[in-house]
This record gives sequence, C-alpha cells and structure tokens, in this order.
Amino acid sequence: MKKFWETNNYLRISLYAIFVIVISILFYRISSNTDNIVPSIITFFKKIEAVLSPILYGLVIAYLFNPIMNFFETTLLKLIKPKTDGQRKKIRTFSIVLLYLCIFGSLVLMIRYLIPQILLNIRDLANMLPKYIDEFNASLKNFEGTINANIASLPYQMDTSKLFDILSPEKYFDAERVNTIMTTVVSQAFNITSSLFKWFMAFVISFYALEQKEAFARGTKRLTYTCFSESTAHKIIDLFKEGHEIFIRFFVGKFIDSFIIGVICFIGLSIIKNPYALLLSVIVGVFNMIPYFGPILGAVPAVLITLFEGFLPALTVAGFIFLLQQFDGLVLGPKILGDSIGLSPFWIISSIIVGGALWGPLGMFFASPLIAIILLTINRWMDKMLAVKKISVASPLGNVNSISYSKEKKISKNPETPKDTNSKNHSSKS
Repeated sequence: MKKFWETNNYLRISLYAIFVIVISILFYRISSNTDNIVPSIITFFKKIEAVLSPILYGLVIAYLFNPIMNFFETTLLKLIKPKTDGQRKKIRTFSIVLLYLCIFGSLVLMIRYLIPQILLNIRDLANMLPKYIDEFNASLKNFEGTINANIASLPYQMDTSKLFDILSPEKYFDAERVNTIMTTVVSQAFNITSSLFKWFMAFVISFYALEQKEAFARGTKRLTYTCFSESTAHKIIDLFKEGHEIFIRFFVGKFIDSFIIGVICFIGLSIIKNPYALLLSVIVGVFNMIPYFGPILGAVPAVLITLFEGFLPALTVAGFIFLLQQFDGLVLGPKILGDSIGLSPFWIISSIIVGGALWGPLGMFFASPLIAIILLTINRWMDKMLAVKKISVASPLGNVNSISYSKEKKISKNPETPKDTNSKNHSSKS
C-alpha cells in the first residue's frame, strides 16, 4: 500500500487538491456565516458556564477559605492530639463547620448591624440629594448673574437654563421613573433566586472539597504524571505550588490590610464627625483590595459624597484619606504584605489595567498574582534557554553591557570594540 501511494503521484496530487478544496469551502462557509456561528458558539459556552458555575464557585470558595480552615484544624490537632484517622477526620469536619459558622455569623452580624447603617446613610444621601441639587442650581444661577452683569464684553450672554433642566430633581424622582425601577426589580427576582441557589450549591460543594482536599490533590498529581513526563510533571507541580503560595499570601495579606484600613478610616471619619463615616469606610476598605488604583478609586466617591456637605468637609476627608493611604503604603502594607508577589510597579499597574479591561473589578484584584505566576514561568524558561546557549546576562543592578559568552570569546565588563578584542585574542594566541 505504501509503494502504491508513493508511485501514484497523480492520485496523491488529486487527493491533496480535493482536501484543499474541501478546507477552502468549509472556511468560506464559516466566514460567510459568522453572524450565525459566533453567537451560537457564545451561547453554547454560556450554557456550559451556567451548568458548571456552582462547581467552579465551590472550588474557588474552598481554595480561598482553605487557609482559615487550616488554622482551625492545626489548633484543634495541637489541643486534642488524635490517635486514629477517624478522629482526624472528625476534627477536619469540625474545623470546616467552625469555618462556616464564622463566615455566616459574620454575614448575619453585617446584615443585622452594618447593612442597615449603610442603607440609612444611602437613604439620607438620597433624601438630601434634591436639596443639594437646588443649592447647586442657586449657586450656579448667582454665578451666571455675576458673569452677565460684570463682564459686558462677552460676545454672548451665559445661559444655564438647559443645565437647570438636567439638574432638575423632578427628572429623577418622577412617578414614571419609579415605576420603571419597580418593574426592573420584579423582573430580576427570578435571576436573584437562581443566583442564590447557585451560591448555596457552591457552598455545599466547597464543604466537600475542603473535606477531601488531599484526595483532590492526589488525583491532580496522578493526572499530571500520567499526561506528562516525570521531569515535566515535577516542573508543573512545583510551579503550581509556588503560584499557590504567591496567591494565598497576597490574598490573605491584602484582606487583613484592607480590613485594618477600613476600621482606621471609620474611626477617623467618626472623630471628624462625617455623617457618612460607615459608608465611606466600607468603600475605602473594599477598593483598597485593588493594588495601586484601589486607594484612588475608593477616595474619589468618598470625596464626592462628602462634597454635598460642603467644600471644607470634602477637603478634610480628602486630606485624611491621603494621609491614610500614605500610612498604608509606607508602614502598614509593607509590614503585612512585604514582597508578597515580587513585582515591580510597572507590571502591577499594567496587569491591573489589562485585568480591569477584561474582567472588571475582579480582574483588577486577581491580575497581580496571575501576572506574577506568568512572569515566573517566563523567567524560568528564559533562564533554561540561556543556560543551553551558555549565555550569562547581568542583573539590572549591574553593568548593562556585561554580557559574557562562554564559548570562544568573552566580552569584559568594560566594553571594547570588536577590533580591539580580536587584536587581543590574536596577541594572546601568538
């Protein structure tokens, strides 16, 4: 059969031509029906995501809560000192139950005390918003009268009537708009119920994932060693271990840091008697989870909300948040986080921009540890390739021209022209 295929050139060429024509027709059909095919593919993947989302959410919850569970389990093991596997399994189950009691207890306390206060602040702000808009309109009208009365050389008179229409409270608090809002709320009720069910199933899955985490880890290792060679599997497992340490260290440290900043912000705003102290503290603490851009994103709404109380209170809040951010960046952050991900500001800022553009606020938070893992992989690959080529590149702190080749010639740390180097090589040979 092989000789027949090699000797019949015309048949082979004909089959190649038929294959090219079939591929071309398929490509044309796909490209000409992109409007139908692409939405179908997107819909298909969305259906898969909807089905698998409780499992994915459960695994993510288990992964993020695993350090807290480890803390409870380690403490109980030191206190009880079990002697059998059954006792250790009971301690694991009790640790997970204790973890969920702490989590749901915190949620209950937030719903009982924190959320009502935040909603009260929001309601007060909404009630005062028409008054603030009227005051702003009056100030703007006085400014308009002053400009038109004192500057007669203007080619046209200043008219802010359209701006008054935009800022009119009736445009935002009419009955039609309220009915539209209520209709939207009712139409989203089923989506909310579905989301609650998904999150409930996610927590159930996370419970069993935490209980059997060693079995999951063992199964993942077996699959890795099955699919790859032993050396490659070792590298993949080591990479995931280091990525896990980077991510957990960053997540836990950033959570503790943001919680402390939120508490300090609440104490400080309460001292200066800001009426929205709790709401602004929650905003500052949540946005502080995002590196670099987070403090700015948290300060802007805090200052804008306080601006309704007056320019001086807003300036006071801006100064306080600025000092708080300096304390976080220079004292608290380095103490808690240290060099948790080992990235320069350039890579952190770039990763936050890309992550925010792709996945929003969650992308901005997860971007830094992800880019740290990616850069770690790339750097190791480059080190391996440079070692194969026997090239050593100096660190950025050293001389930028100090690149040495361990083959026939070497370039010293004091760079010379190729002509001089060749002449020295010839003289040494002679």
